[in-house]
Parts: sequence; structure tokens; C-alpha cells
Amino acid sequence: MESIDLLSVRLCWGNVNFDYVHSDSIGNSGGILCIWDPNSFRKDSVTVSDYFVIVRGVWIKSGMDILIVVVYAPHDVRDKRLLWDYLSHVSNQWAGEVVMMGDFNEVRYKSDRFGSNFNAHGADIFNNFIINAGLEEVPLGGSAYTWCHKSASKMSKLDRFLVSENLLNTCPNISAITLDRFLSDHRPILLREASFDYGPTPFRFFHFWFDVDGFDKFVTDSWKDAPGDDSNAMRNLCGKLKFLKVKIRAWYADYRNNSKGSVTNFKEELRILDELIDKGNGSDEIVNNRLEILGKLQQVNKAQASEVAQKAKIKWYVEGDENTKFFHGMLNKKRSQLNIRGIMINGTWTDNPKAVKQEFFQHFRNRFDKPPDQNAHIDMPFPNSLSTDQQKDLECMVSKEEVKRAVWDCGTDKSPGPDGFTFGFYRHFWSTIENDVFEAIKYFFHMW
Repeated sequence: MESIDLLSVRLCWGNVNFDYVHSDSIGNSGGILCIWDPNSFRKDSVTVSDYFVIVRGVWIKSGMDILIVVVYAPHDVRDKRLLWDYLSHVSNQWAGEVVMMGDFNEVRYKSDRFGSNFNAHGADIFNNFIINAGLEEVPLGGSAYTWCHKSASKMSKLDRFLVSENLLNTCPNISAITLDRFLSDHRPILLREASFDYGPTPFRFFHFWFDVDGFDKFVTDSWKDAPGDDSNAMRNLCGKLKFLKVKIRAWYADYRNNSKGSVTNFKEELRILDELIDKGNGSDEIVNNRLEILGKLQQVNKAQASEVAQKAKIKWYVEGDENTKFFHGMLNKKRSQLNIRGIMINGTWTDNPKAVKQEFFQHFRNRFDKPPDQNAHIDMPFPNSLSTDQQKDLECMVSKEEVKRAVWDCGTDKSPGPDGFTFGFYRHFWSTIENDVFEAIKYFFHMW
């Protein structure tokens, strides 16, 4: 690709509405072509090198300043190190968001190579460059390797997307995927922002609800109103928890709507009181009213902060003003890292929610299905055996005190199962649910 003409670019892009910049190839390797839709991205300036193309501009839809870097890294270790230093400098000098992409000709981990030697020193330098540039790698779905030798004896993950940390926070649905390779020795990689509907959001109990007036009575009354099943204590407990989840979801929706309205009202009341105080009408009654409203507003803000902290699984004890944007960004980043964007099914990458859920269901069904009736027998004498008292002790029913002690020994934020109720919930409402929990455990032991 010594030079490129407009017609070739148009054939590559598919229509006449485009802008582009390119870097010529060096011999049989290299060469970069960067094309974009001017209705989506407005170019401000470009920098072209043998090993990269930098395009600075604005993402028109959001008005976000963005630095796009397309890389075709050299093989030489010294040249690569110079490239990493320069790109790190460029990234740190840029005030907006950064997206780097392309063939970096380097791996990050030993698992990124197959059939060839892993250069730990080169990987360390590359990883340090990513950290120093303030970048995060976008998880890549599909094939584990992006480059394959024609003999298929060597494979490596050389191609990737690196983006600024803030971009990953503000756009948590960003994901990357490998495409089919066909004639090239590299698989194309695609960066996209797409969310998939995997059904209703799983229920999660939040501990700040304990501090909401009337919540304890609401839960206690709902538990008493829940339909029971006297024939099966385990099903009875699960049914009551399911009933309670439905009730709490409805309660929480009303609570959030009311909280938004309350915050608006509190702020308006504060504004009116501040105007009176500024005019010299700051009586004791007005000052006390202002302090009371401030207390209510802080209580709402504290509840919101507690919710974010539990979602992010971090400790948050901050006096005064909270850096809400920072913690929401941390939460979005964690969600992005934990998101399941697809899975390999029989060697094919699938992101269809229905197919993904079915594959997970079959996997766990095969693992936890009832084992066959063939029992294992060990035909050998054992010099030591349990006494009769020890056998009785193992087979006896656990007591309520033992069950309670087991619950109290677990962390409050953890959940004993997939129902979303934490151990903190069980502790707080133990007097209400104790009998149902114990009866379910007794029923479970009798089954075995």
C-alpha cells in the first residue's frame, strides 16, 4: 500500500460520505487507513507516522473531545519502547477521551500466546505503558487469539482496543469482538456499544432500607401476609421470600419516586428560607426550620450514597460533600468488567440472550443434576471408625441456636443463595423469619 487513491477508499467505505487519513506501508508490512463518517466525527487535526495515525476531533452527537489512535507497532523492541513512550505522552497531554486500536505486536500475558515463546520483559513494558497512559483494555469476545500463523502452529493476541478509563465509566456497554479471519492472518476486531436484555434485573437487598421510616413494619406485615405451604417447609420459605421480593420492588419504586420529589421540595424550601435570612428575617424559628430541612436532605443523600456503596462493594465513610461522579464511575466500570457479553457455544461466539441463558442453564443442570443410583463401595477394612455417640452427633438435628450462630458468622453483605437477600436481612428480621427458616432446614435434613 505505497499510496492510496480516493476511489479505493470509497470502495472500502461503501459510500461517498466519508473523510480519511492514511499512513503508507513500509515494504511489505505496515500501512494504516483510517476512515470515518463526518456526520458522526469532526476532525480537528491529524498526526501521521510509520507506526500510527492520530486523529483529534469531536464526537458530534455528544460533543465529546476524542483522540483516536490507530497503531501498527514495529517488531523491534527498542522501536516499540519509543512508540509506547510517545503514545503515553500524547494520551496524558489530551484533555478528552482516548481510543487506541490496532496491531500492537505485543501480548500482555503468557496466555496470550500459543506455540511461541513469551517475552515477560516486553509484556511488562507494554502493561506499564497502558497504565501510564491511563488506559483500560476493552474485554474482547470471540476468539482468544487475533493473529494466526498460516500453519496454525502459532497464535497470539496482538490486536486490541485500549480506551481511557473515564470513557469506560461513562459508556459501560462498550464491548469488543473478533470477526472471521478469512484470507488475512489477523482477525478483524470490532468495538461497539450495545446492551442486551437478559431479562429482569436480579433482586438485591440494600441495607440502607433499614433506616427508612416504616420499612421494618412493612416487611414484617408482608411476611405475615405471604401465602404459606404447610406441606413443604422448603417451598414455604422460598414462596414467602419470592412474595416479599415482589412487595419490596413495588415499595422501592414508590420510595425512589417520592425521594426525588422530596429532594426537590427540600431544596425549594431551603431557597425560600435563605432568602428570608438574607433579608434579615432570620428568626430562631426560621433557623431551626432550616436545620431540620438540611437534616432531612442529608438523610436522603446518605441513603443514596449507601446504595451506591453497596452496589460497588466498597466502604464509603465520607464526611461532608461526596464525590458522587467518582463512585458512580467506579460502579459503571465494575459493571462493565463483570458483564457477560456472550459465550462460545461449540466453537461459535454467541451473544443472543436466549441462547446464552439456555447454555448456562444446561451447564449447571448437568453439573448439579441428581447423580446416578450407582453407589460407590470401598471394599477394605478401616482401623479407625466413628463411635456410636459420634454417629448420633453427626446425624442429630441442628438447633435454632446453631442456625442463628451460622447466620451471624457470615458477612452482612453476602447472600446465602440466588434470592438476593443478604445475611444482613436475615439478621435484622430474624425474629420474624426464624421459625420458617428453621422448619425449612429441618425439612432439608429429613429429605436426606
